[in-house]
Amino acid sequence: MKFLPFFVIAIIILGINHAYGYGEISTSDFKIVNSLGEEIRSPVVDQQLNLQTSLVNQVDKEISWAYIVQVINSDGVIVDLNYATGSLVKNQTLSAALSWTPNTSGNYKIEIFVWNNLRDIDPLAPMSSYTITVT
Repeated sequence: MKFLPFFVIAIIILGINHAYGYGEISTSDFKIVNSLGEEIRSPVVDQQLNLQTSLVNQVDKEISWAYIVQVINSDGVIVDLNYATGSLVKNQTLSAALSWTPNTSGNYKIEIFVWNNLRDIDPLAPMSSYTITVT
């Protein structure tokens, strides 16, 4: 009986995640790259940064997606918001990237969302968050 509350909570969480599409696409390998795909470890002002994430279709059907990236400065202000859309066939992996050119130095939070589209905004994967420092 000790495990009953834990079991109920686990079922509720799994149900919520499935209802919102979590698990249909997995995200991994976030990195900042240049236009040649080479990783940038120390971004600088006025340098074009490509914010790249691997998307993997986890379901047995083609799935449409919207890759959304927002950049937030240390004051909590969104300084860039961009998106790309596409689709993945069964078991396909894709590196999605959106560019951003910082015009001031500082610390930034990068938030990444993967939704089914821009109209219904059903999440296909949990939101990811990263911090970077631009010099």
